[in-house]
Amino acid sequence: MKLQCLGALIGCIFLSCSWTHALADRLDEVINRGVLKVGVSDTTPPFSFKNQNDQFDGYDIDLVRAVAKRMNLKLDMSALTSAQRIPMLQGGQLDFVATSMTRTQDRLKEIDFSVIYFVTPHAVIVKNSSPVTSIKHLEGKLAASVNTSTAGGNLLEAQPLIKIKYVRDYFLAFSELKNGQVDAFTTDETVLLAILKEDGHPEDYRFLKDFTKSRDVGFALKKGEDRFKSLVNQKLIEIESSGEALEIWNKWFGTKTDHPIARTFKITSTY
Repeated sequence: MKLQCLGALIGCIFLSCSWTHALADRLDEVINRGVLKVGVSDTTPPFSFKNQNDQFDGYDIDLVRAVAKRMNLKLDMSALTSAQRIPMLQGGQLDFVATSMTRTQDRLKEIDFSVIYFVTPHAVIVKNSSPVTSIKHLEGKLAASVNTSTAGGNLLEAQPLIKIKYVRDYFLAFSELKNGQVDAFTTDETVLLAILKEDGHPEDYRFLKDFTKSRDVGFALKKGEDRFKSLVNQKLIEIESSGEALEIWNKWFGTKTDHPIARTFKITSTY
């Protein structure tokens, strides 16, 4: 009888441990680890890039650091390409991705997103020497876009007769325009402004004023991690409520910056 009771007790303990393990999710893993693993970009100023000291910097990075601080976690950031984002999330190598990633219906079929922390327009630039002054004039022309960006698809919606050449990163896309291999380059307006500033000859290019398509940016997360997502959302909303989100915005997009943009949104649960 004693042996039977002992066996039953061991069985209950085993089942309890198994059940607890089954209930464990990303939030439990992150808390136990004590470190937040985040995928970022090192080539997308002013959102996420490497500065002169070879440190990650940018609007996204400051928000990531603020979230990690409020979660009392250390931070482990690693650079990744746009093509690696979704596979690495789905594979569980990262807790979330912060690369100025646009929330779209297609992406929501594969991954999840936090509340929106940035709203900005996509834009199109051409050379000043180009006869193109409107997206209407892009009929039959060739435009460069990053292969994981939604900008190319948005431009195609606005001008169905344009051809899109997809490349691996923003600077290659700009190089295609600069060298005359394409007629236009489309991506996020703030990224375009940063690239033109770095190039040193912004006067050689112009924006097509009749292309306006906004995009909503959030942290990308693995599907099914609702407890973890809720905590990330809570911290982002706290950052907004405390005024820190506005401070971060003004640091990167305020009137005294190289990329002044009016802030037309707040981080809320409705985004």
